[in-house]
Amino acid sequence: MNKKKAVKLGMITGVIVFLGIIGVLGVKKKAEPSIKEKQLAFLKKRENEMTDFIKNQDDKISKVYYDWSTLDDEVVENGLPQGGDDILTLRIKVIDYHDTDINSFGFAVSPDNINDPVKIKDMYTINADYNYSKENI
Repeated sequence: MNKKKAVKLGMITGVIVFLGIIGVLGVKKKAEPSIKEKQLAFLKKRENEMTDFIKNQDDKISKVYYDWSTLDDEVVENGLPQGGDDILTLRIKVIDYHDTDINSFGFAVSPDNINDPVKIKDMYTINADYNYSKENI
């Protein structure tokens, strides 16, 4: 093999190896879930725990529907220098035993780690009003 062919073969091999490495890194990067996907998976995995918590707020509650598309992460400010707590929020809809829409409001979960949550530290409803009209029952 002459010198020109060896140089061309070396360059082609180098380009193929380079493109292969870039392709593998790109696939690996895409395979990792985003922070939002991790948060959503975390909440969905704990849906029963969250539903039990909400149902314990009022014995009239039969069903809880989560609007997963409203998932957001926020910081609750407390006025102190160290700052507040990171929370995950989403909208929920609450239904009673007569399939009457009781209320729709926010729900917040305080996870152990906002970017890669593993367990729930605290949870609470936001702007919940359980004093709905008893005429609808």
